[in-house]
Parts: sequence; C-alpha cells; structure tokens
Amino acid sequence: MPSHRFSPWWPMLVLGVLAVTGLAVQAFDVVDLRVWLEWARSLTDHWWFVAVLLLLQVLFFTFALPGSALLWLVAPLYAPGPATVILTVGGCVGALGAYGFARQLTGAALAQIQGSRGFHLMQREGGFLLQCALRLAPGFPHSVINYTAGTLRLPLAPFLASTVIGFALKAGLYSQTIHAALATDKPADLLSLQTLWPLLAAVAVVLAARAWAGRRRR
Repeated sequence: MPSHRFSPWWPMLVLGVLAVTGLAVQAFDVVDLRVWLEWARSLTDHWWFVAVLLLLQVLFFTFALPGSALLWLVAPLYAPGPATVILTVGGCVGALGAYGFARQLTGAALAQIQGSRGFHLMQREGGFLLQCALRLAPGFPHSVINYTAGTLRLPLAPFLASTVIGFALKAGLYSQTIHAALATDKPADLLSLQTLWPLLAAVAVVLAARAWAGRRRR
C-alpha cells in the first residue's frame, strides 16, 4: 500500500516539526522565564535544584525546545563559574539525547537515503570544524545541529567535542555578561558587538582552519 512506501519518512517530519516548534517557542517568548526566576530564587540553597536545572536542559534540548533560554534562569542565580558548568553539562547531555533520539527515530528512513550523493556529501562536510563553527555562531539553533548529526550518523566523538567547546565558550561568555549586568543594575544585552565579537572571531578562525584543511586534502 502507498502508506507503507512513505511511512519511513514520517520520523523526518516529526524531527522537523519539533525543531520548528522549538524555534517558534523561543521567537515568540511562549515561556516566561521571569516567572520561573522568581520561583527559583527560593530554591538555590537546595542541592537537588541543580539536578532539576540539568534535567530541564536535557529534556528541552532532546525535544528541540529552547534549552538555551534556560541561560536566563541559571546565569542570574549562580556565579559565572558554576553557571557555566551547569549550562555546559546540561547542554551537552541534552545534545547527546537529541542525537540519540534522532538516530533512533530515523532508522527506517536511513536505508532509503544513505546511498544518495547528497547524504554522503553532508556526512563528509559535516565534520568537527563545521560543527564547532555552527555551535559557536550566535543564535544558531542547537536543535538543527543535534538532529542533523543524529540523522546522518555523524561520528559521536567529534560531535561531542564540538558540543563541549560550543557550550562551554558560549555559556562562559554569556554568564559573565549577565552577571556583570546584574551587578551594575543594567540589562544584559547579549546582542551587543562587545559580547558577540569573541564568538564571531572564533567562528572566523574555525572556518579559516576548515578551509585550510580542505585545501590540504585536495
């Protein structure tokens, strides 16, 4: 029956819908983190609250919800050092969850596309340096990287390494910016050039290294 022919593609559609939904939730500020922040301030003295924050990040990133939005919950509650650790660990575990979720969900569809030139091209070009550049790029959705890597079966070690680098640098920079802004009673502007230039510079360096490596291979 025709339905059986197209059934392997339904997982791809599910991943796409999840990714678009997560972007929409973030773009339209569906989650009001200010309410969460007021509730969370009274819980920071409890040891288990860090575990709750980590679990929230894992769930958010696994199902393509705006896990990065939790930055605005974690950074105001903790000093930059602990905040960076919490955001990096939660983001990396959540990215692994999304990778595994996409890999498991798209198993049937993979048999139909893995022989195509496009599939092999994306596998070949989606290496460590490109993943690093995308992770470091301000505003680039992590869900797209996670689901694409899982669907393409990109090697896990480069995926995890680029994820750690991207989350650690971003979380450290953003946490320090928010902490400094709160200390001076000024709103944090994460889109200012002063905040973003280290990330943009890092992206430029990584892309230059990728171009150089590509010429060496040729």
